[in-house]
Amino acid sequence: MNDKIAALENLATILSENFAPWIKALKIEPIEITNNGAKFIMPGNADLSREGGIICGQALASLADTVGVLTLCAHNEKFRLLTTVDMTTHFMRPAMKGTVEAEVTIMSNGRRMATLRVDMRQEGSPKIAAGATCAYAYLDA
Repeated sequence: MNDKIAALENLATILSENFAPWIKALKIEPIEITNNGAKFIMPGNADLSREGGIICGQALASLADTVGVLTLCAHNEKFRLLTTVDMTTHFMRPAMKGTVEAEVTIMSNGRRMATLRVDMRQEGSPKIAAGATCAYAYLDA
């Protein structure tokens, strides 16, 4: 149990020490590290909403990219220098102001490249609001 708590705390430290201030402003929280991915939340924030209370797509895309990197850190058990080489995001329905859940599934994590899928939902909803497929290149390989 303590190992899981320590791993989540480590992700929070990696986020605070390695990401830009505007990413930190998303207040992303690691919730769980799974066998093949991780789960996160992005708390509701009125600054991320546009007209009608819809969370802007830029915030969701940033959430997907950031939790992808953090998930790889958790599974690699360290922060590896990497860069996003491709990201495709699909917006299926509006995510309204409030907390967004992000579930990451690692599809591949090799020596030089990693690919994963991020599904984002309104908290408590079974319906995916947005999904992203992200590919990363490790720069330390």
